[in-house]
Amino acid sequence: MSGETVVYRNEMNLVPLRRFTSTEVDLFFTLCNKLKEQDTRKVTIPFEELKYLSNYYTRSQERFINDLEHVYDKMLNLTYIERNGRSFEKFVLFTSYKIDLDEECLSISINSDLKHILNSITADFTKFELREMTHLKSTYAKNMFRLLKQYKHTGYVKMNLDDFKNRLDVPKTYQMNDITKRVLKPIVNELSAIFNNLSINKIKAKKGRKIEWLEFTFEAEKRIHNKRQPQMANIGKSRQYISREKTPKWLEERTYEKPTHNEYDPQLEKEREAFLRQLEVDWEE
Repeated sequence: MSGETVVYRNEMNLVPLRRFTSTEVDLFFTLCNKLKEQDTRKVTIPFEELKYLSNYYTRSQERFINDLEHVYDKMLNLTYIERNGRSFEKFVLFTSYKIDLDEECLSISINSDLKHILNSITADFTKFELREMTHLKSTYAKNMFRLLKQYKHTGYVKMNLDDFKNRLDVPKTYQMNDITKRVLKPIVNELSAIFNNLSINKIKAKKGRKIEWLEFTFEAEKRIHNKRQPQMANIGKSRQYISREKTPKWLEERTYEKPTHNEYDPQLEKEREAFLRQLEVDWEE
């Protein structure tokens, strides 16, 4: 059960996890992990598995049950909004939630109107290792972790301060000094080990000294290219990425020269020509 990966559409990052504790954030995304690619099917999760995946360390069963109940109470207040012109709709992400104390398990299913959030995801998604999140301590660090993961291939996020406070559920009473000490400091302390060269820049408004923007920069992750990906994805690039998984030794070492008559190997020459033809198909510039 190690190596569990959470994947969901980016639009879920727009939904603030209001008043969620650090433990409740872990439980919430563990549930998202178990529901991915399950359509609207009800999923049953044993308590022990749920504890293991969410890195739940409190031994008290009563405390665990209370935490599960609190998570659902707060999830009921998570509303996903779809706006269309002058109309909008609000949805609750999960519609079925049952705690069975006798069987020691939790049963849950996703709202059919929102099943696309966790199912059949091919683009515009956030992906991260569940274990990385559950080992973070600060709730602010956990929530910023998933936001930065959305931009892991660019290494850059610029957020309006008000938007930042809303998404991370920062108390409205916090002044900039409070945000720096209680929000930004834990984020840097915990996430610097995950996002290399993480830096947060405060940008002032054009008029006045008030901080208006927060700029997050870090070392971007390299994309894993698939040799079968469409050529449209590489338009504008001067050189294509070549996978080395099946590259023959003569190409990898760049030592191939046209063989002399005595060294000529018909089979080797045939394989070389076939490989070069495949290169032209898969990585044509």
